[in-house]
Formats: sequence, structure tokens, C-alpha cells
Amino acid sequence: MNDHTGREVPFSARQIVPGQLSYRQLSPGQLSYPRAARSRRHFVKSLSVVVIVSLLLVLILELVLHVYHQGQPPVHPTQAALSSQAALITTQVNDLLMQEAAHQQFSGSVLLAHQDTVLLRKGYSMADWSKQVPNTPQTRFYLGSTTKQFTAMAILILQERSKLQVHDHICSYIAPCPHPWQQVTIHELLTHTSGITEFDHTDVSNASPQSWINDFDDVPLGFAPGSEFSYCNVCYQILGYVVEKVSGEPYCMFLQQTIFDPLQMKRTSCDQPYLSVPDHSVGYASWRVQDVSIGLDTAPHWSFLCGAGLVYSTVEDLYRWDQALSSHTLISQRTLDEAFNPYVLSQYAGSSYGYGWFIARAPRAGHRLIWHDGRVDGFRTYNGLYLDDGVTIIFLSNLSTLDELALAKVLEQIVFTHLTSA
Repeated sequence: MNDHTGREVPFSARQIVPGQLSYRQLSPGQLSYPRAARSRRHFVKSLSVVVIVSLLLVLILELVLHVYHQGQPPVHPTQAALSSQAALITTQVNDLLMQEAAHQQFSGSVLLAHQDTVLLRKGYSMADWSKQVPNTPQTRFYLGSTTKQFTAMAILILQERSKLQVHDHICSYIAPCPHPWQQVTIHELLTHTSGITEFDHTDVSNASPQSWINDFDDVPLGFAPGSEFSYCNVCYQILGYVVEKVSGEPYCMFLQQTIFDPLQMKRTSCDQPYLSVPDHSVGYASWRVQDVSIGLDTAPHWSFLCGAGLVYSTVEDLYRWDQALSSHTLISQRTLDEAFNPYVLSQYAGSSYGYGWFIARAPRAGHRLIWHDGRVDGFRTYNGLYLDDGVTIIFLSNLSTLDELALAKVLEQIVFTHLTSA
């Protein structure tokens, strides 16, 4: 933008310089002096000195002002415009979510950021209606399938440590291994292309992890590995099991040591019973109606089952995680590119799947959106990174009736409408 309205005029262009006025306005007819030649010569000599001194003062002052302005930060109209647009984004999104909460359509916490600046960080409605505890940016929520990005990262960390390769067969790390899995690779588990079908594991109290694995021995694959996409929660639980076998540590402990602790994600975990941690939100099936399936805690030896959707976190911790992805804190750019590669078309039109992330087009041509949502009883979540635009949209909700993908689309439209006009 080139509009200079309201910009302060430089000092040198508006200030009267000492001596400038008399030099410009004096004329022979305005002068009053004796006619004597000697006096005239004396006056002319004196006037010449005044003029020379005045000119020197002008030059000195302009030089000083030039040096002064060189030391000042330049005025960038684009920066001012972005600041204005950021304020509009914050106001419009906040107004929208307050209205949605007032109409019993939204309950949760939200964080929006642009170029490492947080535009909005706020909680809406109640984390616990019975105790009248409000949602805040520090409130914990179950993530549901948004957890999968952490499971994929755990696998990639083990790959960088030369403990495994994503194109290895999973039976290289699971023994005994169900016969139908012999040709399945880690890559195919990560991309939901393994052919392994969902399995009812609701009754695992008297079983062992190995017996849980053995139950798949009589379950045929739904299709040839790598031949098609079929979203698979149990596949990420199997990946959690692989993490445990390769690392020698429970899944949740490995995530804590390699991801959450290094990134100072102090309110993110899966190794403590959710209902026992402070500042947790209660999941609601509908407005103020608590979900009966709220208890999803698992015994330590079932930690790997959390790999599909039982990590809990906050919007602030997820923002730390998103920032780490941009700074290559955990893995190299080359390995991160593997995670963000669109390997296969997903069930959502316009989105492919990488390793624990959906990959789609951002509103700006040629730019990418890396995202994942989560659904678990009582909770709806979303984490979206516009990698080429520096935009982050995160929200966590404790209301099952929320359509998280519809809300994500509305927030995207608000953000990019104003950023595009900046």
C-alpha cells in the first residue's frame, strides 16, 4: 500500500530553519541603511557573513536530520496493514465463538497464530458444568485422532535413530506375528493402506498385549497392502505397539521423553488417568449432558492403545508442538518431508494422507494445509498448519455435537479473507 495519509511530515520539510526566512524574504527595497559607500560596503560585508552562516547552519541541520532518520526503523505500510488485519481476525473470530457458545454450539479452547504471533488464545463455555469450571487455554482435552501425529513422530524419531525403517515389514518387530500381516509394512500402517481391519478390543481387562495381537491371526486383510486407503484406528495402536517393542519403553513414556518433555509440553500426556489430572475438561454428549463413556483410561501395559487417540493436551501445548515442526527441533527437514508427503488420497475430497497428517491445498495457490481432526466420546479437536503462510488454527472442544471440520473451514475463511486483503 502506498497511501501516506496520516504519516508525519519529515522534520526537515516543515520546520523553519534559523536564518532561512530572512534570507528568502529580504530584498533591496526592504533594506534601510545609510547611503555612504563605506557604510554600504560594511553592511554588504556583514550581510554576506549572515548569508554564509545561515547557509552553513542549513547544511549542518539537514545533515543532522539525515543521520537521525537513517537510524530510525523504516515505515512499512504492509506491516501496519497486517497489524490492522490481525485485529480484525481476532475480533471476528472471538465474536463468532462467543455467539456459538451462547447458542450452545461451541464449548472449548481456541488458539490462532500468524507468523509466530498469537492472535487469539481463549476458552469458551465450561470445562465442567457441575463444578462451574470454565474452559481456558490451559484446559486439557482428549485429542482423539489428533493423537496420530505424535504416534507417527515417534516412529520417525526411531527411524532417525536407526532403530527401524518405515518400509520394514511390521513382523520384523512383532513376534509372534499374525500370518495375514506378513507383507504389511510400517509405511502402510502410517498411511492407512495396510488392509488390516478394525477390531473390537473393548474387553481387554483379562488379556495381555500379545494375546491381543494373536487375535488378529484369524482376521484376513480387507485388501492387498498398499492397494487402497481405508482409515484405520487399530493400525495406529499397532504402531504404538511397534514403538514399545523397538524402544523398550511403554508408548506413553516414550512420547513423554522424546516429544513432550523436550518441547516443554507440560500439560500433555497419556500415562496418567485423565480424570485425575488437574484442569481437565469433562466431555459432553450434548449441551450440559455428560458423556457416559468419559472413562477411557488404560492400564500401563495397554499404553500402546493410546496411539490411536488417547493423548490429552491443551491448545497452548499443541502450539508449541506446531512451532517445533517448523524449527526441526525433533527431526530433520528431510524426515519431516516424509511425514508431510501426500502418499494416498484420503476419504476427504481434496485431502491426501501422509504420516499422521492429512495434506490439502491452502486457500493461496500452491500453498499447503497440514491438518488432522479428532473425535472421541465427548470431544472434538482440530490442529491445522498452513506451512507456507505461517498460520496456525487450533481448537479443542468438549462437546460431541460440534462439527469440527465445518468450524475449521469457517475460521480458515475469516483468517485468509483478511490476510489476503492486507
